[in-house]
Amino acid sequence: MIGFFLAASATAVTAVSVSPPAQAAASVWERVAACESGGRWAVNTGNGYNGGLQFSASTWRAFGGTRYAPTASRASKSVQIGIARRVLAAQGPGAWPVCGPRAGLTRANGAVRAAAVSRSAVRAPVRARLVVDGRLGPRTIRQIQRWVGTAQNGVFGPATVKALQRRVGVRADGVLGSGTIRALQIRINARRDGARRLNPATVAALQRYLNRH
Repeated sequence: MIGFFLAASATAVTAVSVSPPAQAAASVWERVAACESGGRWAVNTGNGYNGGLQFSASTWRAFGGTRYAPTASRASKSVQIGIARRVLAAQGPGAWPVCGPRAGLTRANGAVRAAAVSRSAVRAPVRARLVVDGRLGPRTIRQIQRWVGTAQNGVFGPATVKALQRRVGVRADGVLGSGTIRALQIRINARRDGARRLNPATVAALQRYLNRH
């Protein structure tokens, strides 16, 4: 299980072509997944770890996983392996302290040579730009949920509020009060107006921010 992280690599997540070195790299990750999750790439057991390689939410977010899916369990196998290679480059096989050694994972066999890489095979999903209208509609909510790394269901409920609170660095109590709004306004460089709710001015500023991120 990956429960800690270092600064994420700036290298883009890549996917593997079908050349022999790439196939070898894929097989070692399959062995890690077999140990971590029984090879279930979509598993979410509720223990704080997700996906075939059992990423913690913080590691998935820090290494760019939320560009593709809110959690590892919702990402494809190839994306999970791509994020795992970032973790491996930063932390080494010790990021999987039990299953890494058991699977024979090393920096060499878990990576992919440049010649075996297709940089176009895995891309961040295309996002439609939000209309800056100050309305907290389903499309805006889904983009907020993408930003904070929670399920993108278009419902601004307690789970989304808590994720937003964690994102802006306040206590995650699920209550959207003045403290959360102020922290959000500071984060997105919006005018701090003392609001106790997401008013149209703050929503519009957030929409502009999300369009840039």
